[in-house]
Amino acid sequence: MSTGSRRGFTRRRLLEAGGAGAAALGLGACGDDYFSPKTPRGKDAPNTLLIVTDSTRADYIGAYNPKSLAKTPNLDALSRDSLTFRTAVPEAMPTGPARRAILTGVRSFPFRNSVPTPGLPVGPGWIGIQDFQPIVTEVMGEAGIETAYCTDNPFLIGPRFGNFRRTLDEVRPSYSQGAYRFLNKPFKRPAPRSAIEKYLLPALSDSVEVGRLRSMAGWNSIYRRRDTQYPTARVMRSGINLLDDLKKKRPFFLGVDAFDPHEPLDAPQAFQLAAGSPKGIQLEGITPIQPFEVPYSWAVDVDVDDPTIQRVRELYAAEVTFVDEWIGRLMNELADQKLLDETVVYYISDHGLTLGENGILGKHGARAQWHIYHVPCMIRHPEGKLAGQTSDYFASTHDVSPTLLSFMGVRRPGLMDGEDLSVLFDGKLPPDRPWFTSCYDNYVLTGDQDWFFISDSEGRRKRLYDKRSDPLELRDVAAQHPEIVDRLWRVLADEAGGTLPQFAPSGAKTVIGG
Repeated sequence: MSTGSRRGFTRRRLLEAGGAGAAALGLGACGDDYFSPKTPRGKDAPNTLLIVTDSTRADYIGAYNPKSLAKTPNLDALSRDSLTFRTAVPEAMPTGPARRAILTGVRSFPFRNSVPTPGLPVGPGWIGIQDFQPIVTEVMGEAGIETAYCTDNPFLIGPRFGNFRRTLDEVRPSYSQGAYRFLNKPFKRPAPRSAIEKYLLPALSDSVEVGRLRSMAGWNSIYRRRDTQYPTARVMRSGINLLDDLKKKRPFFLGVDAFDPHEPLDAPQAFQLAAGSPKGIQLEGITPIQPFEVPYSWAVDVDVDDPTIQRVRELYAAEVTFVDEWIGRLMNELADQKLLDETVVYYISDHGLTLGENGILGKHGARAQWHIYHVPCMIRHPEGKLAGQTSDYFASTHDVSPTLLSFMGVRRPGLMDGEDLSVLFDGKLPPDRPWFTSCYDNYVLTGDQDWFFISDSEGRRKRLYDKRSDPLELRDVAAQHPEIVDRLWRVLADEAGGTLPQFAPSGAKTVIGG
């Protein structure tokens, strides 16, 4: 895959050359029509900027939680200029399924068609974009919109999302995460074991994390010597550099998709120190940037005490703060290029991360509670409409593509089943969504403003939480409210089409009634 613009013709240059070639051949209007955009767009279509960050908890952003450990002045400023969705929930998690929904506008819930896919993690939902699914950048391209995307997400730069990358006029992948994470290609120059002892919890000394940390430290020693060489900085800087070219090709779409604040929690040292003092943690001399075995560990199994968990939270806050700084630089560039008044900015995350809550570090489908499913989501209108206002609508990842297309006046494909949230800026309401439904591995979850419900898809262990009296979802009250359990279980079954799949290691094996 190219690390810059695609060689040869971009879609726009092809249209221009096609028109000239048709004229030279004497094809006249017929030739021009052939090479014209296949899909109409709005006459004064705005640009669109999509910012995605991974593993970002809403409660670590000041606009959602003024007491946040992280300092997020730039996202807070974006929220003041945006319509902020207070209760956004991804329709499917984790990273891969969420990205597929963002890019296609098609629901993955309840992973009914999931099959093991080489090159992707094992588990329900881990498949690439299917051939029959629309891709938002392809639809935009057919409308003559310039499209660009920069990311260090290991899955998006891997082989299973190649069909997405081929729809882009400009693609800027960064391998600073994928080189040592999930691409099944071990880094050729890992650091010695001694170089990672300062990061490694004793309980993980014989785990797969040893190899990952050695690869990460080796990559860092070669490629990352300054703050500007950290993965987030590389991705955001690519977006900043692209803006200078894209402003000449308006309207454009730019996606800036950062894998941080995903673990390991290794923000630059200055940000780590600013997040809190490491003194008093259980394991003196260790900075626990990878405090669990992916995807999760029980806190008791990795033998961490409360001060150590607090330090893990501070390290995560440092990551969020570092990401926020670079989002600010990207937004400043948008302003410097005088593009703010003609660009829709859409910010969302794919899921959160458990940092000691419920005794877990990492992401566990059975414990996909508020710290996992509650994500930030903001939409900034170029004319300042609804700036500083909030919505309790359950915005979701599969709403992104239909909303972006609507802003640009492009008709969405019929397979896109997300909602168009741009109607909110015209004083209208999207179709009612009184509850959210989502899935993570073989677990399904739903809720409204009062209740949260989670169960395995077979319905063997159903748990219910009363968010009115227990906002942290600590006490299972399913036994006290069987009627609520039955109602929310029916919601899940209905949203899934009447039945919910059951999963075996090879994929869906059977279904059950609602």
